[in-house]
Amino acid sequence: MAANTTPIFALTPKMAVGRITGTTTDRSGTTTTNLITLVSATTDGTKVTQIGYKSTGVSALGNFLIFISDTDGTTLRAFDEILISSITPSTSVLAARQVNFYSDLQLKSGQKILVGVTALTAFMDAFAQIGDF
Repeated sequence: MAANTTPIFALTPKMAVGRITGTTTDRSGTTTTNLITLVSATTDGTKVTQIGYKSTGVSALGNFLIFISDTDGTTLRAFDEILISSITPSTSVLAARQVNFYSDLQLKSGQKILVGVTALTAFMDAFAQIGDF
């Protein structure tokens, strides 16, 4: 078995962003209604170090759902989720924001990360810190 003796680092750092405007009730990823594609892996693959959300206003208690596809880009699997806090922002209260960190999440060419939410009162901005190989 051949061994890679040269370290490989992400070549192009990026911030993937998207806006979620509707809710999903399907936690399995079978129905993609109101899920957005946040990341599409490049030909040589993509490394993901962070995935998170930022509410743009009042947030409802719910879940931020994270799905990863097979290399066909369509067969989704539940990967992770983040709790969305119920918060009414003001001049002294911050809007909801949360991020999960991943030390070694690497996508093969063709794989995608889709995200959605189970409750929504304002738009929800999703983001991922990524690097393409």
